Amino acid sequence: MSNGPPKGNELPGLRGGALLQPGESLGTPSSGNGHARPRNYILAQMSDAQSASIAKSLVPVELPLGLSLSLPHEEIEYLYFPTSGLISTDALTESGDSIEVSLIGREGFAGVFGLLGHSQMAHSVIMQGAGFGYRIRMSLFREEFLKGGPLLQLVHSFLYMQMTQMTQSVLCNRLHAVEARLARWLLASADRMESEELQLTQEFLAQMLGSRRSTVTVAAGSLQRAGFIDYTRGRIHLVNRAGLESAACECYRIVRATYDRLLPKNF
Repeated sequence: MSNGPPKGNELPGLRGGALLQPGESLGTPSSGNGHARPRNYILAQMSDAQSASIAKSLVPVELPLGLSLSLPHEEIEYLYFPTSGLISTDALTESGDSIEVSLIGREGFAGVFGLLGHSQMAHSVIMQGAGFGYRIRMSLFREEFLKGGPLLQLVHSFLYMQMTQMTQSVLCNRLHAVEARLARWLLASADRMESEELQLTQEFLAQMLGSRRSTVTVAAGSLQRAGFIDYTRGRIHLVNRAGLESAACECYRIVRATYDRLLPKNF
């Protein structure tokens, strides 16, 4: 395995997200009652009463690549609800090696363990793809969560999707070849980002897959020669999704089926 990804607090001004300036937009559509709702699925699907209760506490933020949202064994102060971008939850060793265990897009949020009464977590949570979103103090959102209602079910569904990802990743990392795992990871990242272009270096891919960079280089080269991806200067473009799906292990289809079942189409 390789050394862990850069921590956002090592990048000046990046820890916790940069506040957006007045007038900057996150592209929030209106709900049926005329009130603006964020593009984040959970925030958009909350009841009107609960949404109104937290509206003034939601802070729009920029979420740049590499931003640290949560460090191991540190207090979870904020929850982050992306409207774009990609969040990665990574397991770390004492020596700093890492491997990714789950991805989060605008269907979810970072900091869910805080809602369950655990103020810290053992993993690292970073922005793996730049985007935008909202942050709110965990304690304020937890008050609404404990009231139950639709929000409780939304969080439970999100947790189920995360658990499906994590458990499938255990099997995948143990049993499947790097090329199949890489294809799965690229597809899953593109799904969560809602983009066929990903800003990634091979070194970062190696960190996420828990493999040597040279091994990932060979696997990426094979996918590129097959015409499934195009890799140039830290950017990977998925040019043949059907071909990439054929190269991916069954883990991608299992996880994708869970998301398709729990999330409405084009949510």
